Amino acid sequence: MVETGLIDSHVSLKQCKLAVEALHTHATKKQKERAESELLPGKEEHIWLQVTVKRMQPEQKLKPIRIPLKHTLVDPRTSGVCLITKDPQREYKDLLEQHNIKFISRVVGIQKLKGKFKAYEARRLLLKENAMFLADDRIIPLLPRLLGAKWFDAKKQPIPVNLKRKDLKVELERAIESSYMHQNKGTCTSVKVGILSQTPKQILANIQVALPAIVSHIKQGWENIQCLYIKTSSSISLPIWSCDLSADVEGRWVGLTLEKTEEEDEDEDEDEMSVDEAPSRSPTPPPPKKAPPKPRSSSSSATPAVAEQSPKKKSKSTKTAEDRTAVLPTATISHKEVKMKRSTEVGAKKKEKVVKGKTGRTSKDILLDKKVARP
Repeated sequence: MVETGLIDSHVSLKQCKLAVEALHTHATKKQKERAESELLPGKEEHIWLQVTVKRMQPEQKLKPIRIPLKHTLVDPRTSGVCLITKDPQREYKDLLEQHNIKFISRVVGIQKLKGKFKAYEARRLLLKENAMFLADDRIIPLLPRLLGAKWFDAKKQPIPVNLKRKDLKVELERAIESSYMHQNKGTCTSVKVGILSQTPKQILANIQVALPAIVSHIKQGWENIQCLYIKTSSSISLPIWSCDLSADVEGRWVGLTLEKTEEEDEDEDEDEMSVDEAPSRSPTPPPPKKAPPKPRSSSSSATPAVAEQSPKKKSKSTKTAEDRTAVLPTATISHKEVKMKRSTEVGAKKKEKVVKGKTGRTSKDILLDKKVARP
């Protein structure tokens, strides 16, 4: 425990202790209620540390990150641990006996996964019998296709180990005693830090050891962490730490300023130019009025008589009410009427074909030896 009462100089130890005790009490009570109503025992509830970051991880890492714990989550004495190896399988069984490793309950090779455990029921029993899976780091890319999605749904992804180390026993013990962080591209990551069968004091000790290691593997560390929660698989999240809502260092809005795009800058420049140019423009003068046409001089006496007899041509722009009423709208046919007309024509043609076809001999007439009179 830190002298100042803080975990990694940020998280209050008192707040974390209150949250762990409240969550443990609530989850234990719910588990007892389920045990009274259910016939078979349920799965072991895990305690998760939930980390929410401000900026997403730029890339997704397939290899899990090892997080140390003070109290292990899997006890090999009561829970099975399976080791998945390359072929031949017997070579690695002899290697475990040579290093006096007895906490591995089962060794499975790639050939056996393709043969004996190819059926869904066999793989389901293998998943149920073992609480943890270790795998040779050289065959990790092959396992998602061979094992299926059930391993990832149950959060039992195989943990990579190096089987070529001289101190193989220490390598396998470290893998079993640790928890693992699977870093994704999102803003939320969860890490197992305890189980419900442990005491609140043991869970708190695991958080104290695991939290600094988790923060060290997050890009930009505490500056990128927004809040921390603890929860079980079926409970709500209880907060244990949250960053300041300010623009200071490690604050919520540090580095998150609103930047204007180039299009917005161009629109603003155009608006400013239009505002500046508006008062400098002079009002446009009205168009000059056309002078009335001069009367034509009559050269002969016959000209005005002809002008009186010939009617004045009406311009297109000045139409009388009589001309407008004279133009009647053409009759329009709706789409439905056109469709009915076409269907009746097609039906009449089909009827003619059927009538013409009836003059021939049908199969029924041939069987009954009836002669059809042709017209």
